[in-house]
Amino acid sequence: MSDERSRRRAQSRIDAALDQAWAAVDDDELDAAGEIFEQLRDTDPDDPGVLDLEVELRLAADDPDGALEACQRWNEADPDDPAPVIAAAEIYLEDFDEPKRAVKLLKEVLNRGGLSIEEEADARWLLGAALDERRDHKGAAREWLAVLRLDAAAEPDAPRMSHKRFEQVAEKALRELPNEVLEWLANVPILVDDRPSEAMVLDGIDPRVLGLFTGVAVPNQSVLGGTPENGVIHLFQRNLERESRDDEALADEIRITVLHETAHYFGYDEDDLDRMGLG
Repeated sequence: MSDERSRRRAQSRIDAALDQAWAAVDDDELDAAGEIFEQLRDTDPDDPGVLDLEVELRLAADDPDGALEACQRWNEADPDDPAPVIAAAEIYLEDFDEPKRAVKLLKEVLNRGGLSIEEEADARWLLGAALDERRDHKGAAREWLAVLRLDAAAEPDAPRMSHKRFEQVAEKALRELPNEVLEWLANVPILVDDRPSEAMVLDGIDPRVLGLFTGVAVPNQSVLGGTPENGVIHLFQRNLERESRDDEALADEIRITVLHETAHYFGYDEDDLDRMGLG
């Protein structure tokens, strides 16, 4: 009994330190997170939570090779956990541009079964992205339609922020724009939905996208007369909530997404938005 109490006490200490480290990561305080990690690595190098943190910190340090190696050790420490396999697949896809290897890993983990709803949704979302990268758009749509259903099943019945409050935050973000921009946007509706529709996903839209501009961007509109094409800005509340740990972070995500999609309306591409801090 004493040994079990000691084990629980040690695990509680590790978990508390990991909570501190992840909070520091969320606040972009990577040096602080790194110091906690170094302490944990000295005493608990094979703890799955410590290895998960190592993957995150190595990626933040632009060390994908080290992150993959940490994923391997994480998998060896807890072979029943699908998380290190999913993390490795994401690294292959995003850091090494190897969607074929990502597809192989993700299909293996899905075929193995035993996943929670959230784990299956994450694996299928990544698999959809990898298939899309390989130009298998039908396969990507199939996986992403499954993600729509799984995400809806995993979420609370009610959103974190009321619809009215959500719209107020979006309106406040719009008021940050210059007056001449607001004049252009006067007739551009901003629609709030939980997530993209099935029709959007079938058209290739990521089911977890935070916002979307549909229509003709201002630079591409005809100058030969006719009615201006206003387009529509969509905000997806449940997806935004998933990306935000609290209401303050959610409000910030809404603001950034509104500005991001407004920039698309004016013809800026993703590289432009990255330079503007709206990527």
